[in-house]
Amino acid sequence: MKKIFLLLSVLFSSLTMLAGSDVDFVKGNACIMNEAATCTIEANYTDLFIEGKPYLEHMKEKGGTSLKDWEDDVRRAVDEFIKEWNGHNKKGLRLTVDKSATNTYRMVIKMKKLNFGSSAASMFIGFGAGGAQLVADIMIYKGKDEVTRLKTDGVNGGSGISETSRMRDLFEEFAEDTVKTLKTACKAQR
Repeated sequence: MKKIFLLLSVLFSSLTMLAGSDVDFVKGNACIMNEAATCTIEANYTDLFIEGKPYLEHMKEKGGTSLKDWEDDVRRAVDEFIKEWNGHNKKGLRLTVDKSATNTYRMVIKMKKLNFGSSAASMFIGFGAGGAQLVADIMIYKGKDEVTRLKTDGVNGGSGISETSRMRDLFEEFAEDTVKTLKTACKAQR
């Protein structure tokens, strides 16, 4: 009985350690997320490396409709980020892809490195194995002035079978961690 209790204690303490955020607040106004304003979001992948190669080279090697599929995957991933952000930040800054001039802020997700993970590990092991991993910076601008910066050195997503589903899972986790990080940093700034 004592061994079972000890095993459960170790298991739950491990899960608690894993529940932290993979996003770090770098500088600026963390409390921006509490403002009743709208923020246009965009993903920038011009300098992105996928699986260690420039993204265009990676797409050309995959062939077929990879580049068009990639653009659709990024759009779906950003939509997932928006859904998750707005769901976790109901009373504050709202994200949208609408590039209306009336939006107060603009958020840029500067994607640097992406590893899609393993379909085989996702399928046969599950539980996050084979999930995608992203290194990126997030900058929030008011006009041309950067007002907030965050970064991740490796946010991890779920273990979906396809690259598309792993990317959406990744951006869902990325949004959740970003909101969590900003809320914590905002409390510290008060």
